[in-house]
Parts: sequence; structure tokens; C-alpha cells
Amino acid sequence: MSRSAFTAHRAAASGLFTLFTLIAIALGLGDPRRLALALGGALGALLLLTREPVRDALGAFAAPLAVVVDLSLLFCAMSLTGGVWSPYALLLPTGVALSWHCEGKAAARFFAAAALVGCAALVTIGGVPVDGAAHLFPIVGVALAAPALLVALEISGAAPASATTAAAPRAEPERESPPAPAPVRVPRSAAPLSASTPERDREAEILHDLRSPLSVIRVYTDLIQEAARRGELPNPDYLGNLTREIELAERLVGTPAPVAAEPLERLEKPQNADLVEILGSLATAYRLAHGGRIRIEFIAERPQLPVAADPVALQRAFRNVLDNAIKYTPDGGEVRIRAGAAGPQAFVVVKDTGMGMSPEERARAFDYAFRGARAEAAGTRGKGLGLAVTKEILESNGGKISLSSEAGYGSEVTIMLPYQRAGR
Repeated sequence: MSRSAFTAHRAAASGLFTLFTLIAIALGLGDPRRLALALGGALGALLLLTREPVRDALGAFAAPLAVVVDLSLLFCAMSLTGGVWSPYALLLPTGVALSWHCEGKAAARFFAAAALVGCAALVTIGGVPVDGAAHLFPIVGVALAAPALLVALEISGAAPASATTAAAPRAEPERESPPAPAPVRVPRSAAPLSASTPERDREAEILHDLRSPLSVIRVYTDLIQEAARRGELPNPDYLGNLTREIELAERLVGTPAPVAAEPLERLEKPQNADLVEILGSLATAYRLAHGGRIRIEFIAERPQLPVAADPVALQRAFRNVLDNAIKYTPDGGEVRIRAGAAGPQAFVVVKDTGMGMSPEERARAFDYAFRGARAEAAGTRGKGLGLAVTKEILESNGGKISLSSEAGYGSEVTIMLPYQRAGR
């Protein structure tokens, strides 16, 4: 199983469990403290098991251990919210589908068998009455939902992840004269990499982009847990922001292809996005996560700044820039975000008081996998992907990015995007 499939499974399973738990807490379906602990356990397992050192150390045991953790937390949550009648029961067949498509047939069979045994245990331990068809049939339906879906997948012949992966190498040699691909127009920024350019690591790019929403998810989860310990209901704004972060993480995992490689036909019909809304939400999230260490300020020169661009792509781009600014700014420093419009262009300026760059480093700042000597000497972690990927994203959405920096005096990143005047 590939690392990307494992990461996709972890993100999807944890995202669904988080969503159901927040709904259960909001509706008062169980003890909010215990549900919050289960939620913390799910997110903690996600952060731990998707770390490369842990994943490498566990090896082949990582995937089975992750499934066992999923099932344990799921049955704990079900026991707290009604047993077999719990809304969490919907996640049993969902878990089979995720295991099938992400990790293969064996993982799906294990999940289905464990779901059946777990439901039987809940009925036995919870003392659920099974006398009469009114009680028996619904219980049997819940218990057999996961095995029934597994049987349906087996009968339908849907290829599990392991089958798809194994079949690919054998199919390639049979193609003697592959048909010429249809011409695809791509932006100039997607030109072929030269021989001296490091090979693109798509999995590393996905994991790089996932770190930001996962860290924000952890912050909002801590805030919700703290409110639960005080016996308070979750803050609706926190719930809304947490849901958006989960959706972003799921979309990042579900769309691993680089934005710059998308056909131009798709790029010519961009979505609309509001820079004030996106940057305001990000500034709030980053203040919660880093406000105790540095000052983060956001200034919007207009109440709305609509641009013709994909909002998820802009989220990725702005997060990469902000992550760099925060990472390389020492304690007590400042990151200032300013957004406005000048003629046909909207602009975003991110200025920090960090370590800055030398002229040589600044000239290579947008090279793929490049890291400056000052950043490496400071021991700051990173792979040099953020600005290179951000440049591709912005140019694919009709935008531009530039950088000015001086060693010891911080950096200033300027982003320009097509301004939608009609949206004012």
C-alpha cells in the first residue's frame, strides 16, 4: 500500500469521525467530556500515524494498527451515544468502503468482521432488548450493514486498492503503440523540468499542504475540549471553522494532481473567491495557533475583494506563504497581511520580521525543493516546497507572486490576482 493511500484513509476516517462527534456534542447525544476525549484520540492518532518516522518504524503494522484504533474509538463513541442505535453506526459501512478503496480487500474484510463482532458486544453488554421483530430487525440491519456492503463490493467486482496497484505494472508492457494523447494546453509555468531540477514528489507536496489544516484542526479541537470540560456548548464559529478545515484536508487528499497541470479549458472558467473572507478566516486561525508567540495582523482595504480563482487553490497558496512567514519569524516578531485593489488587480502583501534572505537565496526562492543556508543553519524544518508550489498555483489561476527580502530584516511577499470589479 502506498503512503498516499494510507494518508488518504487516515484523513478521511478521522474527518468523518470528527464531524459525527461534533454533531453528537452539539445535539447532546452523550457525555461531551468523553466524546471530546474520543475526538482528541482520533486526531492524535491521525497526527501520530501520518508522521513519516512513526509510519516507517511501524512498517506493515501501521495500517492494521490504524484500523484497530478507528474501530476502538468508533465503538467507544457508539457506547456513549445509544449503542447500536447511535448515529455513529453509519460509519461502520463507511469504514468498509474506505478500507476497500484505500487499503485493499483484506483490510475491508477485517473491518466488516470486527464491525459485526462489535455490534454483538454492544447488544450483549448494553442489555439492548431483542424480543420481538420491532427490536430484532433494526439491530440485525445495523450489525449486517458493514458485511452486506463488503459482499456487494465483492460481487460487483470493484477493484480494491491492492488490485489496482498490482495490475498497473503488468498492463504497461502490453501497449505496443499507445494512442497519441489529445493536445492539452497548460500554463507556461508548467514547462518540463530540466535535468538539474529535483524530481517532483507528489506525496510530499500533499503532506506539506496537509500540515496547515491539521495544525489548525488541533487548535480548534483543543478549544472545543476546553469548553466541554467547563460544561459549555461548542462555539458555533469554532465548529464552522473546524468543518471548513476538515473539508479542505479531504479535498487536498482527494485532488493530489498539481494545479499547474490542469488543462487550460478548466482554468479558463475559474470559480469566484473573496480574498477578505479567506484571509480573515486564516488570520483568525493562525492567531489562535501562534498568537502567543508572534503578532499576526490583517488589514483589508475594502470590505470585499472578489477575484476569479479557485478558493481552495488560494487557501493552499496563502497558507504556504503564511506558514513560511510564521516559521521564520522569531518570538516577539510580527506578520502583517494587507489586501486591497489597484486597477484591474487585487493584491495581497504578507510582510514578516523574520530572518530574511541573501540575494543568492532570494534568486532561487521559487526553485523546487530549494532551502536557504540560513534556514538550514537555524534548524528550521522544511523541504523547500511551499513557494515553488504556490507560484504554480497562482499562475494557474491567472495570478503572480514576487518576493523582496534582506538578510536579517525579514521578507515581503506580494501576490497579484485578477480583480472582479462586478462583484463589488
